[in-house]
Amino acid sequence: MLTTKSASHAPTPEQQQQLVARILASQLFRKSHKLAAFLKFICDRQRLGLAESINEQRIGTEVFGRSEGYHMGEDSIVRSQARFLRMRLQEYFESEGRSEPITLTIPKGSYVPEFHFREAAAEPVPVHTPVASPVPYAPPAKHDTPRPAGRQRWLPVAAAAAVALIALSLWYARILSSAGSASTNESRFWATIFDAQRPTLIVPADSGLVLMEEMTGSPVTPADYMSHRYLDAPAPAGMAAAWNAIRSSQYTNMADLNLVSHLDRISKPNGARVRIRFARDLTLKELKESNPVLIGGTRSDPWVGVFDSSAGLSVDYDWQTHVNFVRNRQPGQGEQSRYDEIGQGGQHIAYGVIEYLSGLDGEGSALLVGGTSKAGTEAAAEFLFNPGFADFLKRMDKGGKLSHFEILLSTQNLNGDSYQSTIVCSHRLSGGNPVSGSK
Repeated sequence: MLTTKSASHAPTPEQQQQLVARILASQLFRKSHKLAAFLKFICDRQRLGLAESINEQRIGTEVFGRSEGYHMGEDSIVRSQARFLRMRLQEYFESEGRSEPITLTIPKGSYVPEFHFREAAAEPVPVHTPVASPVPYAPPAKHDTPRPAGRQRWLPVAAAAAVALIALSLWYARILSSAGSASTNESRFWATIFDAQRPTLIVPADSGLVLMEEMTGSPVTPADYMSHRYLDAPAPAGMAAAWNAIRSSQYTNMADLNLVSHLDRISKPNGARVRIRFARDLTLKELKESNPVLIGGTRSDPWVGVFDSSAGLSVDYDWQTHVNFVRNRQPGQGEQSRYDEIGQGGQHIAYGVIEYLSGLDGEGSALLVGGTSKAGTEAAAEFLFNPGFADFLKRMDKGGKLSHFEILLSTQNLNGDSYQSTIVCSHRLSGGNPVSGSK
């Protein structure tokens, strides 16, 4: 029988993450996409240190697609689904997860998940009351050594308990080994981005640049952007006030700011020197001397184009058709050379890209995260902090060294937010070129 251990220490974030991954992959949760999304959302928030943001209103908007500020008194979707989620978790730990060393619960009155170790509790041994016998007791001969009756009764129980404990320990060791491997790969990956010996620059997209291009109807060249010459262009007719406001401000979007916040939390344990810079204010010298994290495509952050020679994927914009798309310069078998964002309005398909590359000076690392829309960028950012990313890094592990890589994801875009993301293709990069067969 398993009981919850009231231990002073809790499971590590890596152990919690591995447990959540197993629960989501179980038969019980594969059949219920909404409950799986609910559980994943609250566990991701808790793991990233955002437990204070786990509330009914946020779950309603982020998981169940309710509008901001919806009336919770009239719409009880979160409370009703939370009841089903608690029941489904209990069912999991009584069936597929009955041997799990860790439990996950969602206390009533809260939506913040709790993780606890479980320990094996010995089954109670029945106490036998001696029954009077008609045969008179005959003491043993003096040369016999009496053996306590209690010891005879406990020997089989002790042996069985020892075997069970050894089996449980071996199984648990395999779980921890698997979790430790994923943790090691993730830790090594983030340590190359947030290195105490080299500054890290996090650069969100320049949304103002996109607005200026929309107002003029023509693109700003990378050279004009990096030299700031585009800021000297005259305002379009009748747009002087808006033009000047955009030119003098630093606009970005919420998807980028959420990613910046998550990255900042990850950087702290590594003691890295992290600076957040607006794309317009960046210089090539800074880019070369740092580990850059560039957020956005080439249209909203022209600095991304500096890395084009090192990668096969890039987020771009077609000025002829006015469509955002991902260019695939060296498509592998079954891949397309171009992935256009599909559909308009409330629901369509967007794409996100993650690229892990060498620094411009050949030292350090660079991380590029972008998308064909806000939903595409969100999908890419979310993948970086999901259990699936740890599994992906295992495939990129070459004898203890992580290969450079790029990933293309597609996501359903519902009213600007991403959901149901999947990997379209991925490439292991060697010498700046995709390696065939790395899909």
